[in-house]
Amino acid sequence: MKQYLLDTNAFFEMLSFLAGKGVRKDEYDFEDIRRGKCYISKITELEILSVIGKYGRGEQEQWQKCSRQIDQDGNKCTHRYYQKGMKPWNKRVCMAMRKLAKEMIEGTSPILKLNVLDIDSEIINRAEGFMMHATKYKFGSQDAIIAATAIINSTEECPMWVVTSDKALKAAMKAEGMEFIVPGVSQVSQSNIQTYIESSNDVTSSPSTL
Repeated sequence: MKQYLLDTNAFFEMLSFLAGKGVRKDEYDFEDIRRGKCYISKITELEILSVIGKYGRGEQEQWQKCSRQIDQDGNKCTHRYYQKGMKPWNKRVCMAMRKLAKEMIEGTSPILKLNVLDIDSEIINRAEGFMMHATKYKFGSQDAIIAATAIINSTEECPMWVVTSDKALKAAMKAEGMEFIVPGVSQVSQSNIQTYIESSNDVTSSPSTL
């Protein structure tokens, strides 16, 4: 059985699709992932709350002053640019996503069961080594922890595949000789989606917890 480690974006893309809110223009097939054994890092368990919260809050449209340097003399642009806002997602949808994430992590979801991998000193040390690729590819320390988690939990007979669409992280993992795939979404029934959205009315967890 294949092992898969979902990064935060892949996990969020799956949850948003199940809640009827696609965030990608293209859709892939998650069916193969669901047939394997799936994991997330402890950092993803925490980050997913922040990402859902971001879409739940939305963003106000605004004009901002451009501060780009426009010539070799150091002169800066004096114009403004428009930053498009983002309408907040329906609170019921966000609650449904949080509920579904909780069920996946607790192993009670019929759609997918996720195992959470803790971050220990071995993973931290390996992540520090992986950061050597940051001189060539633009990725963050949290991405390095994801990669290190997969490396530590892989064997030659059973590698852990990282599910990510992050181009820089994929390039760094390729340089490391790691396995990875682009995330996708399985076609679940609309009745399942609607059930999770409607059942969110019964969710009473606070915004700071799942």
